[in-house]
Amino acid sequence: MTHPELECCKCHAPMHPGYLLEEGHANERSITAWVEGQPQKSFWMGLKTPRQKLATRTYRCTGCGYLESYAPAPATTA
Repeated sequence: MTHPELECCKCHAPMHPGYLLEEGHANERSITAWVEGQPQKSFWMGLKTPRQKLATRTYRCTGCGYLESYAPAPATTA
């Protein structure tokens, strides 16, 4: 399904929603997350786990294949 309000900034074709798939140890699958700052190495796990990370939303252009990702702030409940 396309989102008519989202238009490719390169060729102006419609954008389709999707996600970037990460495959980790033992083919564990997850969605890419955005983390603020520079990566920090961890002795045991490769990279230190951040306290805060944001899930990403990615859109792909139906015309040229350009990818555009967003990391919206989590919704707060009042």
